Amino acid sequence: MSRRILLHIGSPKCGSTYLQQVMLKNAKALALRGIRYPHDRPAAPDHPGNAADLDQIDRAGLDALFAGGAHTVVLSHEDLYSRAGLAKPLAALAREDGTTVQVLAFLRPFSEFLFGDYSQFMKQHFETFLAKRKPYGGMDFPAFVQRRVRTLKPSAFLTNWQKQFPDTAIRVSSHRAMRNVLEHELGAGAALDWEVPHHSTNPSLRMEDCDRITVAMHDPAVTDRAIRSMFRAAFRKTRAPDSGRTPERIARIEGAFAAENTALLEKFGYDNRLPES
Repeated sequence: MSRRILLHIGSPKCGSTYLQQVMLKNAKALALRGIRYPHDRPAAPDHPGNAADLDQIDRAGLDALFAGGAHTVVLSHEDLYSRAGLAKPLAALAREDGTTVQVLAFLRPFSEFLFGDYSQFMKQHFETFLAKRKPYGGMDFPAFVQRRVRTLKPSAFLTNWQKQFPDTAIRVSSHRAMRNVLEHELGAGAALDWEVPHHSTNPSLRMEDCDRITVAMHDPAVTDRAIRSMFRAAFRKTRAPDSGRTPERIARIEGAFAAENTALLEKFGYDNRLPES
């Protein structure tokens, strides 16, 4: 049987951690069907993804992925999204032996993504923001959006991925279609258990909590201890309604990324616009 790799590249904040946790949970059952989700990579042992070191792969490493008679390997890491160049070694090896590489990308409307992105910046850089009392490097939300407009170019990212693996069309789908896409790509009978703990999927903080923490950081009267308490409390509210996701913010984001949505539709036939309610 020919060898095949399903290579999931993100996008970040579009269900990547959830997908990886599902793959980990189902790894043993999938292995019985000749499908491997290897997770013994040394680059990031605490991350549920398994392709952080994709640029280090060599012939022995590729062959090892298919150990035990596996015919399909699932690789996933959201940090690959904008870094197609990391796949050059894999692309060269796949051309040599005929391994098929199917690139999968899951997207969500830009307003949904940016709210998650804003949360991720707070989670990843909280201590720096607090130490300097300068959340988001001093940017307000409109400035944050404009900065992301300049740096976030999915149509270019995906074009670069298609160039790495030109023989197989990249598959671009909504994050809401993740289950259908994965079960289709893995084949009939590969029913997965998609139930994983919510806290393990990197849920986004609410915008209103990020806003409150930002205001507190700008106020010298609010102690570091109090702000840390606010930050911890925010993780317990991720499923609550979020008044920070305002219609004005949504409209600002969707308008700012209109050209990118047009490019995604023209190049990949994928409509990433926010559905009309």
